Amino acid sequence: MDPETPVPRSRWRRGVYAAWLVIPFTASQIWALLVLLRLAPLEGLVGQAFVLILLGSVVAIWAGWRWTWRLGRDRDRRPEPAPKPRIPT
Repeated sequence: MDPETPVPRSRWRRGVYAAWLVIPFTASQIWALLVLLRLAPLEGLVGQAFVLILLGSVVAIWAGWRWTWRLGRDRDRRPEPAPKPRIPT
């Protein structure tokens, strides 16, 4: 996201907007993998390329959903203060 773009104030809205972006890309990644799995013979270099494509797709889907999760969580809430160490007396 561009830092100059105003972000909706609600964390729910941020998460929903991010999910609207991530869901179609997740679906297209899964569809493309299924097409490749059905059409390509998985022997030799084609099989190795398919494994690399599969790993890249998994990483891309993970990164997209991680981004969605981070946008949707409540970042405005202040963290709880760390407990003060007790000094033995």
